[in-house]
Amino acid sequence: MMVLLLASCHRDNDPFIGRWTVEKVNVEFDEAKSTPELVRQYGEMEKGNLIEISNDSLMTFISDGDTLRGKCSLRGQSLYCQNVLFGQFKNGIILTETLTPIGKVKVSYKKLPSP
Repeated sequence: MMVLLLASCHRDNDPFIGRWTVEKVNVEFDEAKSTPELVRQYGEMEKGNLIEISNDSLMTFISDGDTLRGKCSLRGQSLYCQNVLFGQFKNGIILTETLTPIGKVKVSYKKLPSP
């Protein structure tokens, strides 16, 4: 019984479990295929993203009114959701990179303090 209690306490202190908000957005679009206004709008849209990771490894990703949920796992520094690479977990930050037809978007997430 004591081992189960200790294991659950450790899980609650897991630096990965919690709510994550956008810290920084870097939009790298091809200038010939985009405009400064499009880059600005895309960056602003990304800033509203939120990630929640629960004790049962369920990840909820909220972006622009859409909500996606799935089981996540950390393999080394790679974060997977539903066995698809979502990003990297390095130095307490979640880093994602999305490729689009006109360039890429890099987003870093920081963990919010526990309530």
